[in-house]
Amino acid sequence: MAKITTKKEYRKRRLRFQIAAGLMDFVWTVVLAAVVLLCVLLLIELYTWLKGDVPVTFGTFFDIVRRALRMNQ
Repeated sequence: MAKITTKKEYRKRRLRFQIAAGLMDFVWTVVLAAVVLLCVLLLIELYTWLKGDVPVTFGTFFDIVRRALRMNQ
């Protein structure tokens, strides 16, 4: 036989579920804020790495272009 719940029990149970749902929303907000912060830090790292790497990687090509431009002047 099914258990009959009173309005008081129903409200109490509903309140617990609302508290749990609110707590989960807070936890997900904190987790996603941390993920966004991590992504921003990774983008900053990528920028600094590229800033230091581009002159090294393309240095030879830049020298060739400079010499070609000096010859044509």
